[in-house]
Amino acid sequence: MIGLTRTTGERCCLDPAEIQRIEAHPETVVFLTDGAKYLVLETPDQVVGKVREYRAAVLVNAWRLIDTPTHRAEVTGAAIVPFPHRPRG
Repeated sequence: MIGLTRTTGERCCLDPAEIQRIEAHPETVVFLTDGAKYLVLETPDQVVGKVREYRAAVLVNAWRLIDTPTHRAEVTGAAIVPFPHRPRG
């Protein structure tokens, strides 16, 4: 879930997998696959950044689970190669 701020100041959490599109009228509108719309204070770029960070965290955590010593001994014929860390900027 990603945390966003509605235009009323209320905090909400949305599932990034349910986001269909994001539009900027003057306010940012997040459209979900079920037809719901959320007006949020964050810019479209900020929402996209939060979705990227969420998905990256999911991949990192999955990699950590798979890269345990006991699991590595069980896996044969496949290799998981982590991406090199690249500093932002």
